Amino acid sequence: MQPKPFLYSIHRGLWSLTTLLTALLAGFLTSHSVMLGRYFTWMIENDHYSSFVQSFPLFRAATQANIHYNLFFFTSLIIGILWTVSCFIIRKDRLIALIAGLSSFWVGSAFFATGFSDMETAVCSGVADEATLQLFVSLNLPLHTTFAVFYSLAFLLLLWTGCRLRDQRPQPASAGNPAAPLPG
Repeated sequence: MQPKPFLYSIHRGLWSLTTLLTALLAGFLTSHSVMLGRYFTWMIENDHYSSFVQSFPLFRAATQANIHYNLFFFTSLIIGILWTVSCFIIRKDRLIALIAGLSSFWVGSAFFATGFSDMETAVCSGVADEATLQLFVSLNLPLHTTFAVFYSLAFLLLLWTGCRLRDQRPQPASAGNPAAPLPG
């Protein structure tokens, strides 16, 4: 059954936002993997941890970088959930929605389930012991690179879904499509 035009419009709008936010998060995490995460690791591995602890809180306070990232992350989570629900309502692309639409849910779950969130807080606030520092160094780049790859793959799935959605738009009634609803 073809979705109603109103539902289709909502679904398409949510898909657009989910795709945009997923692309942004893929970019953020790619940048973290390539630059910032390597910097964190280098500071710790090269005995500059005290400098890191002194400067990073000042950087965070001055730029509010964590607030900006969290804004995109939680917006992505909410919009992704709404798009996934819309996929189930119109009965289309449910599997892709569970994977790509909920990408921020899966990334957030892994971030907290691994304990990396608490570890990162301890490292950035200067209260991490040597074992925590070493575990952070060993997990920082692989974990964030995995997130970047996952978001990138989710983005590609969403683009593919969008191409399929474009081909499945409701068509207005015409001589060639008598089953389509009449306008007005």
